[in-house]
Amino acid sequence: TFDLVLSSTSMHWINDLPSLMSEIHRVLKPDGCFLFAMVGGGSTLGELSTSLSLGELEREGGMSPHVGPFVDFSDVGSLLSSAGFNLTTVDVDTVKLAYPNAMVLMEHLQRMGENNACLNRRPFVSVDTFLAASCVYDTMFPLIDGEDDDGSGSVEATVQIIYGIGWVPHDSQPKPKERGSAKHKVGDVVVDETKSEK
Repeated sequence: TFDLVLSSTSMHWINDLPSLMSEIHRVLKPDGCFLFAMVGGGSTLGELSTSLSLGELEREGGMSPHVGPFVDFSDVGSLLSSAGFNLTTVDVDTVKLAYPNAMVLMEHLQRMGENNACLNRRPFVSVDTFLAASCVYDTMFPLIDGEDDDGSGSVEATVQIIYGIGWVPHDSQPKPKERGSAKHKVGDVVVDETKSEK
């Protein structure tokens, strides 16, 4: 068993996140920590997905998935709780990346090994479709300010990174007080502190 399990931007390749989180919970000691960062969210590579879909519709009359599905930010907390973790915290950062054009973005994704892993994708996408998708991307998703540092036009790509932490239950962890045991209302405390500062 372990005190800590870390995962850095690799969990988006896992097809069964509930089982993974249950297994991590199983191998951690009581009061053990699971800390992770994963690519996810609804807007990750949304520009690329839209452009490839429109390009493929135009050139081939149909479409298949080109960007793998990502877990939604709102589901991560539920996944952690369902696996048995306590004191869970989940946060998300949305990062906008600049690329000279869509073809450079697609080349970078391929060289990073972040190709489409969907089983129901088309085995081959024509150069014509890639060119159409690139033109759609360059037209629909220019960088907000329109220029990069070197003065050339650029496009943006959105990536969301979801950060999470969960702890295996242990007696030493803080516990909530019983419902109804409060002596003061939160609003009263805030008002009292505001009056005392004057």
